[in-house]
Amino acid sequence: MNRSLAFSATAAGITGATWSGCSGKAAASVVTSTARKGPHGTSAENRQRRRVGEPQGPEDALKSALLKRVWQRRRLDAAWRSVRANSLSSQSDEVRKGIAQFEEDSSGRIGSLQHKLSRGHFEFSPARGVAIPKPGKNDVRPIVIARVEDRIVQRALLDVLQDIEVLRSHFRNPYSFGGIKRGQDDELAAVPAAIAAVLQAIGAGARFAMCADISAFFTRIPKPRVIEIVGEAVADDEFTAFLQAAIHVELSNLAKLRQHADRFPTGEIGVAQGSSLSPFLGNIVLADFDRRMNAGDCRCIRYIDDFIILAPTAKAAAARLSIARDMLGNLGMQCAPGKTSPKPIPIDNRIEFLGIELHNGLIRPASGARARFLGKVRVAFDEGRKALTNYRNGQPLAKANALLGTLKRVDGIVQGWGKHYKFCNDVRCFENLDAELGVLIREYLGLYRDERNAAPEARRPAMLGIEMLGTIKRAPLTRPQISSRRSTRRAGAGLTL
Repeated sequence: MNRSLAFSATAAGITGATWSGCSGKAAASVVTSTARKGPHGTSAENRQRRRVGEPQGPEDALKSALLKRVWQRRRLDAAWRSVRANSLSSQSDEVRKGIAQFEEDSSGRIGSLQHKLSRGHFEFSPARGVAIPKPGKNDVRPIVIARVEDRIVQRALLDVLQDIEVLRSHFRNPYSFGGIKRGQDDELAAVPAAIAAVLQAIGAGARFAMCADISAFFTRIPKPRVIEIVGEAVADDEFTAFLQAAIHVELSNLAKLRQHADRFPTGEIGVAQGSSLSPFLGNIVLADFDRRMNAGDCRCIRYIDDFIILAPTAKAAAARLSIARDMLGNLGMQCAPGKTSPKPIPIDNRIEFLGIELHNGLIRPASGARARFLGKVRVAFDEGRKALTNYRNGQPLAKANALLGTLKRVDGIVQGWGKHYKFCNDVRCFENLDAELGVLIREYLGLYRDERNAAPEARRPAMLGIEMLGTIKRAPLTRPQISSRRSTRRAGAGLTL
């Protein structure tokens, strides 16, 4: 009995395509051939949603063991926790509001999501594109914001993909670190692991370095190539089709984006910046790049779209960067001119990679990272100052902007930043930052003291951030009234004439 899967993928032009026992490679060929309709398909297709995994009849129930892993309740719960944690720190009010609404009945909504997935009734909805201006540049960052349910499913799908043994050689190697789940035996992960690999290469004899950044990386990842690689590796047509629908980008507000609309990856090329799947897809596409760039006595340490070449000679470093340019060019990518080393850098000179400065054996946060850290602290204190001044002038004061709330927010910034850079060894750098922090704290406490002294006694506790009993909204119980008539009767009943 052939397995049959029908789904509509509007922007890729695959609406109504039936996948009947085809391999992942054949599936990818369908994407390539049908995509000639254009990035947005026909108008009729654009009115349809992407329904994934819908059985065509009683005899066609889903058979994909990999898809069944996606909708396991424990996996969906874990995906929700991850999405929630990432979204709560988002600067977007829309993202935080969506999380708060979902959280009102997260258990019930996840149960409903699991039911739809297991029955083949789940649909990926059109997302919303947001063009965020890049500071100091006449350019934008094309962020795609999907609904909460879609982000949970994408995260669960990512967890399944990273656990597939036959795929690991495509994304896990000793020289790639971003967007990869930490292994059980890994002492370090992410940026600390990448910097440790750089230090190891230096210890092994590297004497020159060249840093580079892949320009507009996520918007240049070829989706058909990713589908082809995954399809051939897993040999599971339903799962491959599900992945294809998950990485397809359809925007509900494309017309409103106007001149920035072409920056969003709604066609064959590019994946959503903001999706948990995108770094993984980038690692899949660059697997051959990692292997070739690390052949011989040179090393290329990559963190998603940033990489550093470490070589024994300047000539070898330059030659390896030339190879990188050629390989990226074959993928339709290029090194960003302003972020790529113009010439090899001796190891003894200052080298900056992933926001880390390496110089004369010292490892410290780069100057830009330090400036941004102090800037965030200043903003927190400035908001607290402004709120106290407004309170003195009669406006309400939120607890988060009172003394304790402001100090707690700053403490969170300091702890988070310090833990992120705890692998750095430049003690003097952190001592200098602490001195600047001390100045900012004293300035804020001085203003708080002045504002408090100028305020009436009754208003001072709110400035501190402590609730007083008299200001708590009360809901007192009421003692029932006893009528005087009933009392008189009872009194008369006890008399004897």
